[in-house]
Amino acid sequence: MNFLFILIGLSLLVSLHHSMAENWSNWLGPNYNGSSENNSISLPPEGKEFEIKWKISVGSGWSAPIIHQNSVYYHDRIGEAEIIHCLNFATGAEIWRHSYLSEYQDSFGMGNGPRSTPSIRNGLIVTHGAEGKVCGLDVTTGKPIWVRDLIKDFQSSKGFFGRCSSPLIVGDRVIFDVGGNTVGLVAFSLKSGKTLWSSKPYGNDYSSSLPFFVNGKSFSLSFMREGFLVMDINTGREEFFTQFRSPINASVNATSPLIIGNRVFLSSCYDLGAGLWQYLEDNKKEKPQFKKLWHKKGILDCHYSTPVALGEYIYGFHGRQERSPVIRCIRLVDGEIMWESPSMGAGNLIRVSDKILVLLESGELVILKTSSKSCDILFRQQILGSESRAHFSFADGFLFARDKRRLICLQLSKLE
Repeated sequence: MNFLFILIGLSLLVSLHHSMAENWSNWLGPNYNGSSENNSISLPPEGKEFEIKWKISVGSGWSAPIIHQNSVYYHDRIGEAEIIHCLNFATGAEIWRHSYLSEYQDSFGMGNGPRSTPSIRNGLIVTHGAEGKVCGLDVTTGKPIWVRDLIKDFQSSKGFFGRCSSPLIVGDRVIFDVGGNTVGLVAFSLKSGKTLWSSKPYGNDYSSSLPFFVNGKSFSLSFMREGFLVMDINTGREEFFTQFRSPINASVNATSPLIIGNRVFLSSCYDLGAGLWQYLEDNKKEKPQFKKLWHKKGILDCHYSTPVALGEYIYGFHGRQERSPVIRCIRLVDGEIMWESPSMGAGNLIRVSDKILVLLESGELVILKTSSKSCDILFRQQILGSESRAHFSFADGFLFARDKRRLICLQLSKLE
């Protein structure tokens, strides 16, 4: 019996190790758009379900798990400690952890755990805690390389729900929204944590910056509280800004920009709506130009979930989280609504080739066909409990997701 158990365990380890080649090591994955292009999923036979490979208990927080070189990392809070964990992807066994005391207390009963998703590059994992502590840790050992206190250094505001912006790492730059009284975005050195540049203040909000590479330059695109901001990642120069914010003070911008080729889609609730900008290549102009193509309300008003895209269509949640949102498909060129799903509640989305994985707050996994003609539900399975609000990750056929009590590894493709 023991020998058989060992063989089964080794088989699982080898098969998972063989498959886990792709990373999902930052917010919204390797393409920064919540999509995985070169993977596929295999739906179970009728009456069957996807297999949960392992599950572990976790603390509080909305931080999404990430995958990097055959390890899983996540950030949570247990008691008074915020903890960054590194797990063996095959078994969920903990390899290392780093913890520190956190005094953050949420003012609206939304939990005291971290909101920001870590990012990994060049041997470091960078985390951003709800109380404003930023850590650069050795990815193999969890040893702190540098630590920054955003309250002490920048007077970072608590805002409505604590600090949330996920770190964007490009080269030796770590960029995210501090939301202090004197700065907006900041860029730290990945190696040392030293401040390299900062932007003007644009208010404290909950979106995360994404990279935009064009004409040999690297820009960060950010949905700040006041609007759409473009910064040169290397120089820290503000390249473009346009106001795009809700007229309601008690509001947040929580979705990240969605970049589709040379176009940028922004969306929020709170009577703001959605807008589309296009990058205009003009060698005669010193700064990049972004032309607004359209701005519409009531088309795809995203509360906190960043939508996904395929071709000329966008798929995302429309409506406030507490008001029975629906999933909609809209046409990119003009915002025309192509279809609307029945109300399923709020959640997050990942596109895998021609399918959309939806993890609802109820803990149900729903798989949709990526089609602009109709909402076709291919599969449903309850995989987690209620309050599954954290985003999730996907790499080489395996889904990693969490609710407020557990983290699971779910196999979505057949192993060869």
